[in-house]
Amino acid sequence: MKNSEVKEYLNTFPDDADICLILANPRERKRYEVVNMLAISDYDRPVFIIDVGQAIDMDEEEKKVCEECESEDLDGQMNIDDFPEVLP
Repeated sequence: MKNSEVKEYLNTFPDDADICLILANPRERKRYEVVNMLAISDYDRPVFIIDVGQAIDMDEEEKKVCEECESEDLDGQMNIDDFPEVLP
């Protein structure tokens, strides 16, 4: 994602709107508590650091959204875990 895309997206909200992050592992049906969010200004590009807490099981509504997003078009495509010999 480009900086311009982030700006365009954020400009669709009021300046005083809170930012919400959802960190998830849809395959495992887990989400993670966001403990803290930081931005670093010393780099030549935007950098965000997200401090995450414990994994939490998704509720039924969240699981349903994951299932709806899983497309049949992805059947047969390889996953990185299909090749254990290259995994760390």
